[in-house]
Amino acid sequence: MSWLLIPALILLVVLGLRLWEEYRIRRRDTLEDAIKYLYDCEEQNRHATPEALAGRLGLSTRATHRLLRRMAQRGLIRFCGTRVCLTPAGKALGLQLLRAHRLWERYLSDFTDVPLAEIHRLADKREHHLTPEEIQALEATLGYPRQDPHGDPIPTEKGETRAEVGVPLTDWPVGKPARIVHVEDEPEDLFAQALAEGLLPGVDVVIVEARPEGLHLKVDGNDVWIASIIAAQVHVIPAPQQVEEEHPPMSLADLTLGEKARVLGIAKDVRGLLRRRLLDLGFTRGAVVQEVLESAFGHGDPKAYRVRGTLIALRREQAARIYAEPVEDNEE
Repeated sequence: MSWLLIPALILLVVLGLRLWEEYRIRRRDTLEDAIKYLYDCEEQNRHATPEALAGRLGLSTRATHRLLRRMAQRGLIRFCGTRVCLTPAGKALGLQLLRAHRLWERYLSDFTDVPLAEIHRLADKREHHLTPEEIQALEATLGYPRQDPHGDPIPTEKGETRAEVGVPLTDWPVGKPARIVHVEDEPEDLFAQALAEGLLPGVDVVIVEARPEGLHLKVDGNDVWIASIIAAQVHVIPAPQQVEEEHPPMSLADLTLGEKARVLGIAKDVRGLLRRRLLDLGFTRGAVVQEVLESAFGHGDPKAYRVRGTLIALRREQAARIYAEPVEDNEE
């Protein structure tokens, strides 16, 4: 009879070990989420209190204080009056997590077909599993990008950033052209609404009318109405001088096999469904495009271009209406 119990005991041990491992991973992920939140607070000069941390992580007050004690025992935090401050070790871990998160978002945006509205959630999971060596390799593979897909800066290993600082769209004057440099990705429902209206980093907008309840915008020639709560999530800078269509620098039709270019805009005479389709395919301002395949028929028409990790075929007449500028591999 005792021999019959052995398989059952082995199964219980295996299940117990698996449950313990899952519990250990959850504890680690929660601690690292807390570190990243505290790091973000310090970067934005915001005070981080135990109450704010509890709300961010969705923990009870008792569980938050247990977490803080564990973090203090590991030398990751110290208490500055009523605030929670990171130690040098805590800041190093926070920087590592932030870099992992934003680089993984950049990877998902550029090399996969994951919808932009979902990449933040996926990066939140993956950031806990990337080693410092893997983060460095990923950064090199991506060409040392400066910003994630939402416009947030990607710091270097030393914590240095070279990001453009914008102002909320709600504070921008009516009639002055602006370029989006950042769209806040939280809360997720507001971010999804901004995406649905085509509000992405690199897109130019003009406020036509401002009301307390919302803004009337021109976005790539289209009329868009957004609520003020969404507009506050969008940060902008003055728009650069528009490309002169009579003398554009170049178009995607000018690329040769293997060459890359950065999209400057789409010709104004491309309107309606065709313009929306090109934007939906990823040919938005700032996107890096590479010609990767030429047709063996029709004098190389159509051609295949890689944009945001997807291969798109364009006829020459379509590619000629997408203005661009040359880009070197190390400039991406």
